[in-house]
Amino acid sequence: MKLRRHQRELENICKDILAGRKLTDIVCAVTPGGGKSLLPQILAARLIPAVADALCWIVPRSVLQDQGARGFQNPSHRTLLGHRLEAMMTTNQANPTKGCGAYITTYQALAADTRKINAKEFRRKRYLLVLDEPHHLEDGGMWHAAIQPLYDRAVLRVLMSGTFERGDGALMAFLSYANTDCGDRIDWNATDSRAVIRYTLADALREQACIDLRVHYANCQATWLDAQGIEHHVESLAHAGRQSAAALLTALKTEAALELLNTGVKDWQVYRAAHPRSKLLVVAANIEQAQKYTAWLQARGVPAKIATSEDSTAAYQAIKAFKRQGSGAVDCLITVAMAYEGLDVPAITHLICLTHIRTKPWIEQVVHRATRMDPMAGPYADQRAYIYAPDDRPFRECLEYILAQRNMAIATAASSISTVSDEDFPSGQGLFPMTERAESSIQPLHSGVLGMSNQALWANLDVPAQSELHQETPKERLDRLRKQIEKHVRTHEQSRRLAHGTVNRAVYSQFRKSRTAMTEPELHKVMKWVSKAYPL
Repeated sequence: MKLRRHQRELENICKDILAGRKLTDIVCAVTPGGGKSLLPQILAARLIPAVADALCWIVPRSVLQDQGARGFQNPSHRTLLGHRLEAMMTTNQANPTKGCGAYITTYQALAADTRKINAKEFRRKRYLLVLDEPHHLEDGGMWHAAIQPLYDRAVLRVLMSGTFERGDGALMAFLSYANTDCGDRIDWNATDSRAVIRYTLADALREQACIDLRVHYANCQATWLDAQGIEHHVESLAHAGRQSAAALLTALKTEAALELLNTGVKDWQVYRAAHPRSKLLVVAANIEQAQKYTAWLQARGVPAKIATSEDSTAAYQAIKAFKRQGSGAVDCLITVAMAYEGLDVPAITHLICLTHIRTKPWIEQVVHRATRMDPMAGPYADQRAYIYAPDDRPFRECLEYILAQRNMAIATAASSISTVSDEDFPSGQGLFPMTERAESSIQPLHSGVLGMSNQALWANLDVPAQSELHQETPKERLDRLRKQIEKHVRTHEQSRRLAHGTVNRAVYSQFRKSRTAMTEPELHKVMKWVSKAYPL
């Protein structure tokens, strides 16, 4: 394993900071699948303790907290960077690092931090602040206001994303914009106080970070009633024109979606027979459709799990199982929006996209769930990603953007510097996303798949495989210790017929601290004391 170009750039910037360069901000635009999740580790490994005492990494979803914490545990990452740091997953708790070098929280948690615990923590220590996928932060929005105190106190602020765009076109917080003839555009120019790193899909292709991609398009016919009860029919979704949105929504809610699902699942099952690590991700339009697809798959003997925002605990467990291989693993996951962005599961080879959202950043994020190189899946040249989607013009526009970057990678193969610009490619904005009002204005009747076509986007080369190990995160170790203590306490009370809570009160009297606020060494002391004072 070696550092990619954008990772080397960040290392060099850290060296400059250590040498006295006065930087306050770094903006990292890294294509999905390019390896931006290693950047916080580089910052922590190189700048703690010389520049900062700890690092705070804010992510959009709780599943990404777990993913980030496991990244710090990854033996390959530790060997590559030469660090032994760990990251604690936390949600508005005092002393959030619990003795670790970093803590990871979410934007939602920061917005709910009414006691300003995180702001107080930033006054107590020098912090590196990493804002992951900051397109979730609308300029002037609630989350912007919640993070502003941390941003103001941080010794260094790092914004990193695979898609520095918002689907609604609103400005993002903490970014500089330049007024152009095409409206407000992000200012990518570096300044004395701000460094800019850009790593495009073309760069990732040149460094073999992304694998071969094949898209299977389903051309559909659809029939629906409008709000006035008038029946409409299109014979081809690919040529539906202004009726594309209604036709696509009809296809996704009727027979065509299940036909596409059936095709993708059958292809995946054949592929998986020869590639047992292979996993399937299905992205649905909403929770109702996700439940429908899950029931449909389970009725046909496909052991699928669902992960939606409706049940975060169950969804979190389903995603953990989806990332696993072997015992307890789930190989097929159905989700809506919560698992696509930042979901790092290199074993995903098949993606069935059954959603109506058609903004370029969203489609980019979804498609690149399947294009990650899997070090455990054999030679790079043998790996493939398969995408299944309805054949509508906006989706094809988004894929043309990816294809254009592939062509740029080929054209500049001899150069180590990327000249790719977002303005060089189609916007892929299309006619979507559909609003709830628009969805309720039609009544889908029926649809069907007329035919399938496919398009391969690029070829690839060899890369060496690496080992895959599972390590306990700091939070998992704390949870395990607390459970051990609680089990010991309960067993002692039951065996001595003591009233419930008797030993816990004694523990608190001895240590004068809640166990949820304790660090790992403190919990070990509690376990040792309890075992001696209250033997089983």
